[in-house]
Amino acid sequence: MEKTIIFDVMGNDNGIKAGCLAASNFVKANIEYKIILVGDKDKIIKYCSENEQIKIFHNPNVVTKSNESLLDAHKEDNSMNSALHLLKEGKGSAVLSSGDSGKYLASSIMIIKRLPNVSRPAFMSIIPTIQSNKKFILLDEGANLTSNEDYLVKWAKLGASFSKSVLKIQNPKVSILNIGTENYKGFDYHQKANDILQSSDLKFEYTGFIESRYLLEGLVDVVIADGYSGNMTLKSLEGTVLSFSKLIKQKIKKNAWRKFCAFLMRNVFKEIKEHLDYRNVGAAWILGVNGLVIKAHGNSDQKAYLGALNQIKLAIESDALAGFTKSLETQ
Repeated sequence: MEKTIIFDVMGNDNGIKAGCLAASNFVKANIEYKIILVGDKDKIIKYCSENEQIKIFHNPNVVTKSNESLLDAHKEDNSMNSALHLLKEGKGSAVLSSGDSGKYLASSIMIIKRLPNVSRPAFMSIIPTIQSNKKFILLDEGANLTSNEDYLVKWAKLGASFSKSVLKIQNPKVSILNIGTENYKGFDYHQKANDILQSSDLKFEYTGFIESRYLLEGLVDVVIADGYSGNMTLKSLEGTVLSFSKLIKQKIKKNAWRKFCAFLMRNVFKEIKEHLDYRNVGAAWILGVNGLVIKAHGNSDQKAYLGALNQIKLAIESDALAGFTKSLETQ
């Protein structure tokens, strides 16, 4: 199997250094992999040179952030689109970029195309829970602000396939995010999708609706949402973790006794911080396009990029794309 990752390093808000160093460290640890770095060659070679594992595709243009139609995003001459074209041409197995999310999604759809039977691709992230080594995936996270029952059902199947192939969960539990667990709750498309999934012969366990307050309990493996509620849920979870961390620091600093106790508990705090650190995952996926397309955060550091590259490694070695296609064959 081809093990080449195409990496657009031009979209990071803080420059290309973190991406280049992450790529170098990744190939050193994974000698069977190659990476094509897409970007400004003159800048890239300051941090890593070409060798048997690392090649450079020169395109110094960064994707523009503007209000112009996303339908024309794929026409721009930029490093992100060059990376997507390399994937389309079969030069690699996956593409990674931290460029503008909206244009990355639009260009992926226009260049890579959608999987058969998928009307709308979705953004998907892997999120840790309070259970040790337990994670769940959430989609959609903002690719589609409006939704319908067909989208939710397709995303359920794609999410379950990802959970099986990449996270190695044999019989993933799938739920739809809603304001209550009763069958009559939510919008019309929530109820219709719930009815379809309850009455279908599925290759995963559908558990009905789930409320957002239970997400971090680790009760399910896949959570399906419309893009609006999914995006707000993701940002609320991220904000809650950061705010709670700040609150703990404020309370600890109130007196010397608390500081001493915190010193004794420092290893516990480090474990919790590491467990909830999004950089260990490092990226969101665009599920529903005909390729492995991964979106890193715009201010990703070296650790975040390594997390993304290791995610991609798992997806390549589990042949995740074939699993996505197969999960939709009965549509």
